[in-house]
Amino acid sequence: MALSAAILVAGSLTVNAFSNPTPAQAMVPPGGYGATAPPMGWNSWFFYGANISAKNIADQAAGMATPNSNLPVNASGTHKSLADLGYRDVGIDDGWGPNNGAGRDANGTFTTKTGFLTGAQTKAVTLSNGTVVAARALNSMKDLTDYIHELGLKAGMYTDTGARGCGGMSGSGDHEAKDLTTFADWGFDYLKLDHCGGTPTKYSTVMADYKDWGSLAANAKTSAGVAHPIALDMCQWGAGSPDGPWVWGGAAGRTWRTGHDLSGNVGWGTTSNGGSTWVNFAQVTGNFDLNDHPSNQATGQYNDPDYLMIGPGFGNDPATGKQQTHGTDTTTLWGLTPDEQQSYFGMWAVQGAPLVLASDLTNLTAASAGIVGNQSVIAVAQDSANHQGQKVLDNGKVQVWSKQLATAGTRAVLLLNRSTTSQTYSFTTQSLGLNGTATVQNLYTGAGLGTLSSTGSKSFTLAPHQSVLLKLTGATEQKPDTVIVPTATGLSEKIWNSSTWSAWQNVSLGTAGSTGPGSIKGEPAVVSSAGGVDVFVRGADDGLWTNTYKNGAWGSWLNLPGMVLTASPTAASMGRDRIDVFVRGTNGQVYQRTFQQTPGADDKPAYWYDVKWTTSSVALGGPSTPTGSGTIVGAPTAVASLNRIDLFARGTDNALWQKSYVSGEWTGWTKRGGTLSSSPTAVSGHPGQIEVFAALSPTGNIGQLSWTATGGWSSTWYDLGRAGTGAPTASQVGDRINVYIRATDNTLWQWYRIGTGPTGTWQQLDSTTKLTGNPAAAAHP
Repeated sequence: MALSAAILVAGSLTVNAFSNPTPAQAMVPPGGYGATAPPMGWNSWFFYGANISAKNIADQAAGMATPNSNLPVNASGTHKSLADLGYRDVGIDDGWGPNNGAGRDANGTFTTKTGFLTGAQTKAVTLSNGTVVAARALNSMKDLTDYIHELGLKAGMYTDTGARGCGGMSGSGDHEAKDLTTFADWGFDYLKLDHCGGTPTKYSTVMADYKDWGSLAANAKTSAGVAHPIALDMCQWGAGSPDGPWVWGGAAGRTWRTGHDLSGNVGWGTTSNGGSTWVNFAQVTGNFDLNDHPSNQATGQYNDPDYLMIGPGFGNDPATGKQQTHGTDTTTLWGLTPDEQQSYFGMWAVQGAPLVLASDLTNLTAASAGIVGNQSVIAVAQDSANHQGQKVLDNGKVQVWSKQLATAGTRAVLLLNRSTTSQTYSFTTQSLGLNGTATVQNLYTGAGLGTLSSTGSKSFTLAPHQSVLLKLTGATEQKPDTVIVPTATGLSEKIWNSSTWSAWQNVSLGTAGSTGPGSIKGEPAVVSSAGGVDVFVRGADDGLWTNTYKNGAWGSWLNLPGMVLTASPTAASMGRDRIDVFVRGTNGQVYQRTFQQTPGADDKPAYWYDVKWTTSSVALGGPSTPTGSGTIVGAPTAVASLNRIDLFARGTDNALWQKSYVSGEWTGWTKRGGTLSSSPTAVSGHPGQIEVFAALSPTGNIGQLSWTATGGWSSTWYDLGRAGTGAPTASQVGDRINVYIRATDNTLWQWYRIGTGPTGTWQQLDSTTKLTGNPAAAAHP
């Protein structure tokens, strides 16, 4: 499917520009750090494992808050601290409480493990602004959080959804509300919620468990009744039911892990792992791949690929920083080279991931500081638009990732060599889905690299696993659109490149039931991503068939068995990693089939994952019309936006009906009215906005019904003033809405509107090609 590779034509890369998702409706507590940008900070797990104490947590907090001679200087000439650069979360992980089910007093309140607080004394430190923070004894958890807060930082706690945490300490299963009250009393600002203990029996799914935690955390109070909201970071490694947390996580917390732990070995200097936390580049890139959910990230909710193990000791020899072998394996080198560590940080930045360090902040080396202290790279990760970078090229060796930044006309571009040999790659602005000329800066070095245009290219030679992170300023976005129509010769595609239309390109239908659908019934359905185009049709055999356009050509047809279609399919894409197809079955009701990325099973490496179609279709029923039939007329239509899919259909009463999939759960069918004479089509391209189009009775003219989050549904349908043959199709890129129809003379017509007003313009796009069915359109996201 078109979920990874971009369109490669005659050796040059043609990339479809992409739009960005609707802003989040995340459950981030007021004042909770991370509400407006991905969290930055430090976590104890990979460095200490479960061998933690209040003393070493306080020491790491002091290391974060105090000036470091290896970091840049501020305006007064004083070296900055990591906190000055944005690293402000101090996360206590597993190991602060007792194991084996202990850890609660006679009232059932959490207690710390023996020795965690014993004799703990903090350092007196001076912050970069001259503030002196006095030393203090840590006799309680509140003493520890008070010290962290005095340093200008946020304090993070750890627990598990079940009876045990991942390191063996007691969890919070069936003590959720009580433990949040305890954490509020102790003064913690955010909570890492693990899932090694599983889901308590009172919850039907992982999703239900975490959503309940999210509600409880957002409304947490101290035992004295004082409101103390706690931000939630979810750690269940991409698990969920029925979907991963990238779909529903925004309804529970601010971050969610999208894959397994990056390394299975933890604890600096422990005998169990030979003195290091073992990690290699395949694990880093594996978690980076699993974090590729750009349609589900926005302000207040962030995909989390795990912590940053950058610096000596994570497989490298702690003394020399060189890679080394481990155990009986005398050939595999573990630890990350300097190039790999730089690429690691660049990958997390372009994805807008949380930047949570795992290294020793009391001994931040110059080499490590040069990577994690690079303010230009941090600015990409923390960009206020909160877009996640999208992969626009993957040729099996070099990947190109592009992230639109908040400042108009700017974007960050990561070139990453995934191979074990040197690679040279050249590109133009056209290659990146841009028009015009851009100035280019290397963000790793700060060097200006001149300009890049649609004809003048830049070339980079990258060593194995090396990358370069660029900032491009000045070019404009391409806004392409694809229209696919049935004709006498099969399927034909026409593409808008933001200035002109391409010629028609034919898509062969193959041999019926063997190499393809042979012919199609009704109209096709099409979805696009930064990586290509996917088309779905009802074949001559009434089966569901799909084909993908990538690398400059259409591929082979794939049959998705198990359903007999009685109308044209519809499809919606929640990002490159997920496509949902909806069809009407023989009983007249709607069925759903999903293609999505899933993380590896527990017996697989952390970097193993799969992208595939679900093996069976899910029944969604039909609207409860006055006749009680629960069926639909014609084909359904679906539109996807952040964390949701909206499904529309024409009921047997000819009214518009809607069913929504919001944060992992389907609503029932709701009647939206009107008298339809065709199947509907829908688009959503702006925050809190949906536009539905259909032919209306008795005129047959195309009508429009609008919804906004603030104003709700429009009271009446707006008449676009022209009739078509059959159902319309629509697409939206930015502030432009396009509606396409098969006119009464069987030619292709377009209505388009720029902005939010109802008035648009009709034009004939082609007068020679005769359509044999209705068109399908999709904007390239």
